[in-house]
Amino acid sequence: MKITFVQPYYFNIWEALGLAYIGAYAKKKFPGKLRMSFYQGYFDSDSTIIEDGKTSDIVAFSCTSPVFRPAVKLTNAIKAINPEVRTVFGGFHPTAVPNDCLEEEAVDQVIVGEGEEGFLKILAGDTSPIIYGDKFAEFEDIFPDRDLIKNDRTVDLCQELIGKRITSLQSVRVCPFRCAFCAERKVTGVFDPKTNPLRVRDPKHLLEEIRWLARKYSLDYFKFADATWNTSTEKVIAFCEEKIRQKVDLAWEANVHAAFANKEMLKAMKAAGCIQINVGCESGSQKILNDIRKGVVVEKIKKVFQWCREIGIERRSYFLLGMPNETVEDIRLTEKLVDEIQPDIFGITILCPYPGCDFYEPSTMKSYDWTFADEYSNPYWNTKHFTNAELKKWQKYLTDKFSSSLSWHNRLIKEGSDH
Repeated sequence: MKITFVQPYYFNIWEALGLAYIGAYAKKKFPGKLRMSFYQGYFDSDSTIIEDGKTSDIVAFSCTSPVFRPAVKLTNAIKAINPEVRTVFGGFHPTAVPNDCLEEEAVDQVIVGEGEEGFLKILAGDTSPIIYGDKFAEFEDIFPDRDLIKNDRTVDLCQELIGKRITSLQSVRVCPFRCAFCAERKVTGVFDPKTNPLRVRDPKHLLEEIRWLARKYSLDYFKFADATWNTSTEKVIAFCEEKIRQKVDLAWEANVHAAFANKEMLKAMKAAGCIQINVGCESGSQKILNDIRKGVVVEKIKKVFQWCREIGIERRSYFLLGMPNETVEDIRLTEKLVDEIQPDIFGITILCPYPGCDFYEPSTMKSYDWTFADEYSNPYWNTKHFTNAELKKWQKYLTDKFSSSLSWHNRLIKEGSDH
């Protein structure tokens, strides 16, 4: 059976870890012979993808909302040549709105949730339009197939763009938080300590992959792709102690939730080679943090940034504009917080009501073309206090003020607006 995996074009490129896990699991569990290939729109042309896809039994697309339309375009082109090809869509967008995806004539099947078990059902002959993926119980025991997704290309690209050889790893599935703007829980489920607990990889298993990656790709650095990496002090300490014990000297960074962070944890991370934490601060207004269901207080955010400054860990901050109740006074509190915490890297986004988050309204947003939207900027969102143009004006004001520490993506937006 010939399988073609596709990650459609998106200008902000990353490793297709989801497809790497699906490919590895299919090789392990499917009893038949599989010929699997992978294409990524950033590196591979549409014509190359179509040429391979037209001779495949199954073409499977990994879709966030911004790449859904480009994926449909490719699917239509493949089906026009060979209508017998079965097309499968999975990922955040199909999970959030599976029936909408199936309205596209060229989309045969949609996987809802995690893809490993769902795709295995399809390989075994399940032709149901909607396939529900069970939680990936073997996540802690399997390595993603990096060769399949041609991980060397993204590592080489990192070296070309920023001078470092970098790749990402996943260490936990399920996020313990329910932030209103995030769709993570749509895929891995709402956290419940009994029915849907965190699935955390054993530090030894994780470090085995890190050591292998460091050798294979001559890495300078690695990142954790987890939405919340520091899910407990115990998890963090266990990983850091094992990394030190194994003398794995590779530098790294992780997304840290301020509510779970403490000084002991941060010191352990520093000792284990962590050089940067990325914190979703979101707002300097406690009212807005409560609206978001962020689960943190402003004073704790300040403490975490202060501790990291003392310890010597670089600090990246993520902020968000456009919550429905946000006023000018709330944005001024955000500005004040940035002034106080002085992040090394500052990022400011505008709320994007993607399918799967609390702000998506199917009655009015179903026809949106998400190709022209991302978390940094979109043409759609406005609130009772701000038009879309006013939100972008506030974003520009803050990026102008904190221009010396802007994130890469915010720099692109700023440079575009300055010309």
